[in-house]
Amino acid sequence: MKITKNDIIPFLGFFLITIGNGKYLGAKFGDLIEYLGIAVLLILCYWPSKVHHVSVTEIIKVLFLTSLLSIGAFIKGTPTKACYMLALTSLALMSFALMSQSILSTNKRIKIAANAIFSGAVFSALIGLITGTLGFTLGSDESIVGILYVSGFQVKNYCGGIWLLLFILNYIYYIRNGRLSHKEKIVLTMFLFLIVLSGSKGAFALSLIWILLINFDRILKFRRDQKKLFVFFAGSVACLIGVFIYNNILINVYTYAYRMRGLSNLVDYLLQDSRNMFFGISDIAYANTGFSYTTNMRQFLGWQSSVEMAPVNILIKSGLIGFVSYILIFKDFLSGCKRCTAIDQSIVKSLVIVLLISGLTETYAVSIHYVVGPVMYCLIRGVISQDNRRVHTR
Repeated sequence: MKITKNDIIPFLGFFLITIGNGKYLGAKFGDLIEYLGIAVLLILCYWPSKVHHVSVTEIIKVLFLTSLLSIGAFIKGTPTKACYMLALTSLALMSFALMSQSILSTNKRIKIAANAIFSGAVFSALIGLITGTLGFTLGSDESIVGILYVSGFQVKNYCGGIWLLLFILNYIYYIRNGRLSHKEKIVLTMFLFLIVLSGSKGAFALSLIWILLINFDRILKFRRDQKKLFVFFAGSVACLIGVFIYNNILINVYTYAYRMRGLSNLVDYLLQDSRNMFFGISDIAYANTGFSYTTNMRQFLGWQSSVEMAPVNILIKSGLIGFVSYILIFKDFLSGCKRCTAIDQSIVKSLVIVLLISGLTETYAVSIHYVVGPVMYCLIRGVISQDNRRVHTR
């Protein structure tokens, strides 16, 4: 694959946001490297070119959706620094969702993004190996198979999300190129194995859901005897996964029960005051207590609560009004893919469903700190844009 000078900037952006999640670099530089990567990708969103027309209408949409996500913080008297940080991070997410047509607009760019993220993961692993922050543990309670490997990233969920992204990006590259041979299946299996080693149960479940969704049309075309075999096999696997999820997630107080308790306690509090329900409680989350957002919220909601769910994140930072932005974004994705090819329609719908389901366990869809959200938004917009350009040039 020939790399041109125009491919260097997107490679750099994806590489930087990946290594910005590294444990050692994160401790040394905070969020600086990650924000540099986000800034590079944002420049691409607003840089006009032959294949990317910067529409004033789209910019107005971005500003409108950003205002919906951040207005609650200003109304509730959240500390000024936090208000502007919420506004800027919301602007970044909405820009990736609406203005990133040129970033991942071709199959080549999708592969470049995958290579950049993989290079970032290898770089983080090397830094971790040198500095003792690699994160390789045998017999860890947080592991899925008794081995935990986080490749030098800050937490296992960051690591699992990055391997999940690489699995999906490569899968899309292969099927859009019309090839999924033995070699490609080995590569995808390797990324599945790394997801398992990361210990991220959510990322592993999402990878299985992705496989089911992207092959759904093919499953519907099975012959009757094949469907019976598939139903038996899928039913057996679903039962095993259900038992696993129940034993390891739903009744595990350290994982999903924390998330559900956080949601329950938050909703109970918000129901007492319609103003808080509508505009959120960012004033409490970002209060100048000397503690982080997460610590502030766990002190408020209870130490056996967690804020690692997308709906909880939106309710805290933006309130009910914040959901309007995401509803409009996902509606735009689904309406935009109607002109796509059958394969690309399946890709876009599968990505949307995976992002929505991920909100039950992670904040992928609403956070720029996970690599998953920004990349998936760019990916969805890029696939839709490529197909729409093809339609207009006929």
